[in-house]
Amino acid sequence: MLLVLLLGIAVDTHVKRISNLIGLSNKKDPQKIEQDLLNLIPNKYLKDANHVLVFHGRNTCIARHPKCENCTIKNYCNYYKKV
Repeated sequence: MLLVLLLGIAVDTHVKRISNLIGLSNKKDPQKIEQDLLNLIPNKYLKDANHVLVFHGRNTCIARHPKCENCTIKNYCNYYKKV
């Protein structure tokens, strides 16, 4: 019996926005963003990727008023480099 494990990342509003702001993806389509993330994030972290991105979006990279000064990844962020 062959067991196939399919891995993926749920791309919701937070994940889409954060992925675009940080520079993990420049796509608009959630399926294309997911493919970009799957190419960047090691398999062992995929199960937590959505939660980490959503948490970051809710607590630090807030939609209308990002808290860039408190962000631990600002040195890697495309948005921070622009502002």
